[in-house]
Amino acid sequence: MNKQIEKLEQDFTAFQNNPKNISEFFSSIWIPILGLPRDEVKAFYQKIYDWACQNKNIEPKIFALATFNLGFISFHSEKYDDALKYYSESEKLFAEQNDLDGVAICNSSYGGTYRALGNIDLALKYMNEAFHQLSKTHAYPIFENICSYGLASVYLEIKSNEKAVEAFKSCIEISIKVNNRNFEMLAYGSLGEAYHNLKQDDTALDYFNKALEIGNTIGNKNFYSRVLTDLAVFYFDQNKLEKAVQYNEEALAIREEFRMIGGAVTNLLQSAKICQKQNDSGGAINSLNRAMKLAEELKVKPKIFQIHLMLSEIYESKNELEKAFAHFKLYQQISDEVYKEDGEKKLKRSEMIFEAELTKKENVIIKQQKKQIEKTNITLQKTIDELTLSKINRKAKTITTVIAILLFIVEDSLLHFVIAPHTHENFFISLASNFAVVFCIKPIEKLVEHYLLHRFVKVEKDYDVMYSIK
Repeated sequence: MNKQIEKLEQDFTAFQNNPKNISEFFSSIWIPILGLPRDEVKAFYQKIYDWACQNKNIEPKIFALATFNLGFISFHSEKYDDALKYYSESEKLFAEQNDLDGVAICNSSYGGTYRALGNIDLALKYMNEAFHQLSKTHAYPIFENICSYGLASVYLEIKSNEKAVEAFKSCIEISIKVNNRNFEMLAYGSLGEAYHNLKQDDTALDYFNKALEIGNTIGNKNFYSRVLTDLAVFYFDQNKLEKAVQYNEEALAIREEFRMIGGAVTNLLQSAKICQKQNDSGGAINSLNRAMKLAEELKVKPKIFQIHLMLSEIYESKNELEKAFAHFKLYQQISDEVYKEDGEKKLKRSEMIFEAELTKKENVIIKQQKKQIEKTNITLQKTIDELTLSKINRKAKTITTVIAILLFIVEDSLLHFVIAPHTHENFFISLASNFAVVFCIKPIEKLVEHYLLHRFVKVEKDYDVMYSIK
């Protein structure tokens, strides 16, 4: 087992024994997993989820976060339909607890998933909503950081470079606050890319160098290889091919070591472009053949047909027309398949997004209905309580009236048969005794009312117990 996974397992065991600082614990297990084997991470998250299921009535927040975890790892495993399903379930759980920050991390993840599915409008919508909430409360600093980076990356992707610069600088500030050096490095590297797009290459290089400086001090090779790749492209565009080769080869070595196959294919394609610029057709063909082997292993057709096209062009330049035609024919065949599959994928992605959005709307409606039911129940309960109290009050008054009559009869009997024979002037004694009876009526009414109310509550409790047993 990976040493980092072992450390996370130890942290989880400690958390099970003392489940406090829930947000802090879950925040601590999100970023480290990004550079780890997906199967091991999924097994670890499943273990947390299984434990949370057993305690979901006691710790509903932990159960909601454990459900969210399964969506998080599904997204990073590119299983977007599973990710959306788990995000929807966890969002509903957070909403039931009125946990706006929990809903916000779900929205952030919805945004990231929609971006991966190609819906930039919805990606921006949900990430903006999430960032607005998380930047107010700072309840989940890691997701505040992830969200800020996601927004900036969308701006960079749509070539809104000025907005991207502003957003990446904000991301760097947040990364420093939460001590997230991985995202700080990525943000510096992306700033370099944004300034390169703005034709401000001196500034771009400064930011790339800052990213490299951080990358040399942290252990996440996945993120570091991305910075190296972007820097290689930067030097390639400047026609500084030696530097481009240096950084591209360094990134390729990391990605091959850690079996980042998709990234390795990207570096080999870049290596082929560099060789072509250096008029080294043999080196370009060698890189493309290595890339082909990896791309076929991954079954990534868009990369495969791109490789066939590049090989066709190289062989044509060498006047090896038979080989050029063979690769061009494969390029045509596979590209047609890709375009057809892309259409099917777009349809499937549209359906996934539609279903996810429908589920979100249903969750909102259910939440509103639940609030309305709770409000109606409170009003109804108040009415029942008022009617009950009114009934008890009327009954108490009736009983008190009977008691008062009895007291007057007793008082009159006492005056007539006991006191009258011993005194002739009994007017003041009679008046005093009448006042005493009158003043006793109100306390007696209160006592009767209290007794009746207490008896009513006891009967209700006994009924509830009997009903629950049945």
